[in-house]
Amino acid sequence: MSVPEPQPPSSFVHQPGDPWEASAQLRVGAVLHVELRPAGGYRWSDIETSTPEVLRTNGAVGADGVAQFDATAQSMGQAVLSATTQFQGDRFGPPMRRWTMTVEVTA
Repeated sequence: MSVPEPQPPSSFVHQPGDPWEASAQLRVGAVLHVELRPAGGYRWSDIETSTPEVLRTNGAVGADGVAQFDATAQSMGQAVLSATTQFQGDRFGPPMRRWTMTVEVTA
C-alpha cells in the first residue's frame, strides 16, 4: 500500500454576503484551511463535520467571532462541514444562519 504524497494546503474564506453552501474536493492527506468571517454583530460557532473518519477538523473561534479551522482528509468518502452564525447584540434579533460545505475526498 502506497502512502499518498502530501498536497499543499488549500484555503477557503467565507465573507459576509457569500453563498451559504459551498463544495470542495480533496485528496486523502490534504488539508483545507477554512476561515468564516462574520458580519457585524455576528459570531460563528465551531465547525462540525458529519463524518470525522473522512474529514477531521481542528481549530477555534476567535474573540472577534471569526472561525478558523483546518479540515484534514483522512479517508475516501464524503463529509459535510457546517457552522452557524448568530447575532450577538439581541437574543430576539435576526435569525441564526447555517453555512455548509460538502467535501468529496478521493485517493
